[in-house]
Amino acid sequence: MKTLPLSRLDHADHLVTPQEFSDVDMHSPALSLMSDFRMHQPHTVIASAPAKWVAKLMMTEGVDGKLVVDSGRELIGLLTRERLSEQNLLTARSSLGIDLDSLTASDLMLPRSAMPVLDYDTLTAATVADLVATLCEAGEPYSLVRDRAQQQIRGLISVHELSERLHQNVSLKPKDSVLEVLKRTRG
Repeated sequence: MKTLPLSRLDHADHLVTPQEFSDVDMHSPALSLMSDFRMHQPHTVIASAPAKWVAKLMMTEGVDGKLVVDSGRELIGLLTRERLSEQNLLTARSSLGIDLDSLTASDLMLPRSAMPVLDYDTLTAATVADLVATLCEAGEPYSLVRDRAQQQIRGLISVHELSERLHQNVSLKPKDSVLEVLKRTRG
């Protein structure tokens, strides 16, 4: 074993973020854009947390989504800045019949059962272009990544982060409304 040399930061040294680099392109491995929970603690919030507090926390942390967990730290949903918008807060307040300060993360989250999932093994052979095409066509801003063999939720992919890393806007296909789906099925 050897002792490594320690030093001090220079005044010119600055904190970097992945968005400062152009090391990801459409030919890069899709896994390069996954937040891997084996290597990085996921951004989580407890289901009972007040929604207004979570919105402030997300702004302060500079994140656009947080996984919602129960008291046993198991995933139950996803909360995004969009779901915490003033319009969504007012809609939830009205539909639930409670005041804004009583709304919780679980009141506004996308439930686990509604979240799209990509298979980890499939992603190992995919490129960023494959990932972009899949999420854009599906109109999904997020996807969980599941390691089916280990029965683990292995990661999360965000179209917002994907756009930032590629330094280009990634537009999602608008999802069909319930009315449009019914029209197609009725002929």
